[in-house]
Amino acid sequence: MTFKPTRRTVLTGMGIAGVAGLCAPGLIRPAHAASGELNIWAYDGFITDAFRKRFEDETGIRLNIRTVTDQGEQFNLMAAENGKFSADIVTCAGHRFYQFIDAGFLAPIDRAKLGNWSRIEDEYASASWVSRSGEQWGVPLVVVSTGLLYNTEQIEAPTSWDVMFDEANAGRTAYQIQDFFQIVMNYLGYDGSAATYMNTPDVAQRAVDATRDFLIEHKHMVRRYYEAATEIQQMMVTGDVALAQAGSGPSSQLIIDGFPAGYTIPKEGGLAYAYGFNITKDAANMENAYTFLNALLGDAENGAEIVRSTGLSSTIKGTEALLTDQEKEALALSAEERSRLSWVDVETAPFIFDLIDKAAEEIRAA
Repeated sequence: MTFKPTRRTVLTGMGIAGVAGLCAPGLIRPAHAASGELNIWAYDGFITDAFRKRFEDETGIRLNIRTVTDQGEQFNLMAAENGKFSADIVTCAGHRFYQFIDAGFLAPIDRAKLGNWSRIEDEYASASWVSRSGEQWGVPLVVVSTGLLYNTEQIEAPTSWDVMFDEANAGRTAYQIQDFFQIVMNYLGYDGSAATYMNTPDVAQRAVDATRDFLIEHKHMVRRYYEAATEIQQMMVTGDVALAQAGSGPSSQLIIDGFPAGYTIPKEGGLAYAYGFNITKDAANMENAYTFLNALLGDAENGAEIVRSTGLSSTIKGTEALLTDQEKEALALSAEERSRLSWVDVETAPFIFDLIDKAAEEIRAA
């Protein structure tokens, strides 16, 4: 199965064993939540079957889960509901949640009701993309990076994005255009975040045009512009490609499954972003939503399950200690590699995304 937030996808599907019960201090059971339901829109793997069963058995709250695949699609579905949201909890990307806030779709987190907020790793709980206008608007759940995936039997460990444009690798590369575009902007010496271009849109447009032209010039290098994580995984396994811009989720799953793959953040950098659960404005089952979030954060085993089902890093404290050495190795980036990651800027994202979306269509059509 796949999820595709903002065109980014990861696999889920490894079995989970040895899970702990929900009888943990973090589980809050309001008297009126002994029965009822909670409607959640989530990506595959964010709510594991094991956690769902424990939660429903312990609380009597039935989870109605709708799988979402794209941030834009989720936004449009909520817009069509005209404020009468069918979901109590939705899943927003850290670099896109401002759109949902500005549209009036989300409620700020009431920290008084979320006692287990302290179970979130500090660097994520205090991150700028969680807060806006003095309020916190969601619960960070997983962290994603975008870097370079390669076949270790065919490619010597790369240190630069140069390999994606080396003629020796023509026809052996793949990428998601929108995801790769900001990385290539940085590779060419421009500002992929567009933060420095906010007051000079003409400069931003020139940078985007130059990057578009560069990718069109090197279009013959690309075996396929892919969309879903399963596509790039299949192409790697079948040997159709040996190099790809890819997310950390599908990359780590390949490594855990024993495929000869490596994943790195080249010297020119990669991107980082996060996904979390957000409560909708005037949610019909507000108290049940807080019961759910407290339960999820209340046990590090829940974080470990999410790691195994998505291949992504969890924000819940204590998760790493529950992972196997193989899982840790698959998820690990060195301190130097982590320093090369740029967090997608919350406030400038719409500015650059609009330009990139147009350029992507021009690349496809070229």
